[in-house]
Amino acid sequence: MSIPVEVRDVPSLEMAAHDAPVRRVTEGEAVQLSFAQEQIWFLQRLEPGLTAYNLPRVFRLTGPLSADALARAFDAVIERHAVLRTRFFEQGGVPMQVVEPSVSFKLELIDLSGQEPQVRESLLDKAIDQVVSHGFDLGRAPALVARLIKLGECEHVMAVCLHHIISDAWSNPILAQGLGQAYRLALRQAGPVHLDPLPLQYVDHAVWQRASAQAGGLDRSIDHWNTYLGEEVPALELPVDFSRPHGQSFDGAAIDFEIDPSSYAALLDFCRAERCTPFVVLLAAWQVLLARYSGQSDFAIGVPSAGREREEVQELMGFFVTTHVYRARLKPGMTLRQLCRQVRADAIAALNHADVPFDVLLASRKDRREPSRSPLFQVMFGVQMADDGDALDFAGVSAVPMDFRHQGAKYELLLDVAIGGGRARGRLEFNTQLFTEDTARRLIGGYLRVLACVIADADHPLLALELLSRTEHEQMMAWGGGEPQYPMMEPVHRLVERRVREHPDAVALVMGEKRLSYAELNGRANRLAHRLIALGVRPEAKVGIAVERSVE
Repeated sequence: MSIPVEVRDVPSLEMAAHDAPVRRVTEGEAVQLSFAQEQIWFLQRLEPGLTAYNLPRVFRLTGPLSADALARAFDAVIERHAVLRTRFFEQGGVPMQVVEPSVSFKLELIDLSGQEPQVRESLLDKAIDQVVSHGFDLGRAPALVARLIKLGECEHVMAVCLHHIISDAWSNPILAQGLGQAYRLALRQAGPVHLDPLPLQYVDHAVWQRASAQAGGLDRSIDHWNTYLGEEVPALELPVDFSRPHGQSFDGAAIDFEIDPSSYAALLDFCRAERCTPFVVLLAAWQVLLARYSGQSDFAIGVPSAGREREEVQELMGFFVTTHVYRARLKPGMTLRQLCRQVRADAIAALNHADVPFDVLLASRKDRREPSRSPLFQVMFGVQMADDGDALDFAGVSAVPMDFRHQGAKYELLLDVAIGGGRARGRLEFNTQLFTEDTARRLIGGYLRVLACVIADADHPLLALELLSRTEHEQMMAWGGGEPQYPMMEPVHRLVERRVREHPDAVALVMGEKRLSYAELNGRANRLAHRLIALGVRPEAKVGIAVERSVE
């Protein structure tokens, strides 16, 4: 959807557009949202029950856990990160945010340890689902819920969910490290625990970002993106399984998969030879798959960027992510290797102009908007580094991430790949109002086959790639088997003449207020036929027709 961008007057921060942010915002002072926050704010206002922008995480905790220490640890992290004490509201038609000095937060405790195993698992799934699908009221802080579920004396499950307006993937390890540090402090002392205060907060970044945009600090990068994208970006017209809704929908599901370790190792070898990152090859393969499924050679893909180019914001929780728009242009005769090199050049240029918020770019353009599609791109792709940075350290308590039922889809398709430790794991998020699970699985299979082609022969022409699985190929052959059957069909003019005999007064043609019966239509056709014969037209002769749309 189109998000209006308004830049209000910002008091002078006594800094150039790219100087370090200066802490100016005090608790209780209302300021505008960052550009990224503003986009989500409008989406949430349009659909208050939206959960596509929930960021849940679930852990199985094994060991002697203190629920009281964990609750105080959450309080300490909320105290340290002002974004967790921020509420959002509208003032004079402008979305605003304000940091509260303190907020009421409760770690909800549920005891299932006395339940029978089968009942306990059912109740556990329900308890997790309630956290994952929590509906946030952004007018109340914090936009964070957490639930600790006791399964036994030394076995718990912790479910945490934050709204995207206050967090992003980069924030996960920051939250995990803060909770671990505060928990260990809470074990050693009674009462409230405190973490070292931060020199900057997210609201300071939001004010700086708008000041930078107002001072023209983004103009050069905006010019780059508009030149790169061109005047109009074609929408990606993927074949869908259902009729497209009139408005944009966010119902979704996700499927996890893994790239075979030996294939991923070969892919890394290719990257070293081409002097590129895995991101380049993985995105190029996604472009190939989408081009094949859509029949298009020109479209765009959204790629999230951390948005933390500045060192000062590295340790802050908050929604810093912006989206870069990569235009896929697959030329006739292009090979996989050539496409990878094109994507590599696009990625380098994107990094050199990474500071433009997506909504600022969108406001500078005049692309045609459709209510049922997101503007500029409808499909996303992302790569994340998988490491132990977001592991919880609860002093002798093992914390293992748990899978849970995924709900919501931000876009029509979103492919995320997590790489690290010699492994590459993917997740395909798909809109369930457009695609079935079977279609999503076929897309995953096709993607893996494109990657296999890159490894086997990167100089293979894109148009010659075989993306059907053996089962799909056999199915296609079966559909095409058997002798063709062509039923005897009467020519159209014979059918019209029969209709004239049966129902001469029935309406045959309607245009505006004009109506012709079958008898009138046949009479006009006969007069035209006799006129053409008089002009020398004989059977099988070609007669050109050049008339405006009319009853004639």
